[in-house]
Amino acid sequence: MKRTQIYLTLEQWRELASRGKEEHKSIAKLIREAINKVYITKREVDFEHALDAATGIWAGRTDIGTTEEYIRNLRKDSRLKRFGQDNEKRSA
Repeated sequence: MKRTQIYLTLEQWRELASRGKEEHKSIAKLIREAINKVYITKREVDFEHALDAATGIWAGRTDIGTTEEYIRNLRKDSRLKRFGQDNEKRSA
């Protein structure tokens, strides 16, 4: 952890001190939790939103053929050809 110093209004300090007593937590822990809730989880939500937005972006593509053809093309390997065999013989 990194140490930092912040200035709180008297009202903020009193609220944190009161909640800290109720929840048996230090003021520092309450501040860390608040920062995580506001800033850290926001990144996770943004990432999930980006994933959801990306779902299906290739659905209408006609230039890549079927999914199976596309994957086979990506995985195409010339290693067997170098040894005198081809992919068709291997899959048969």
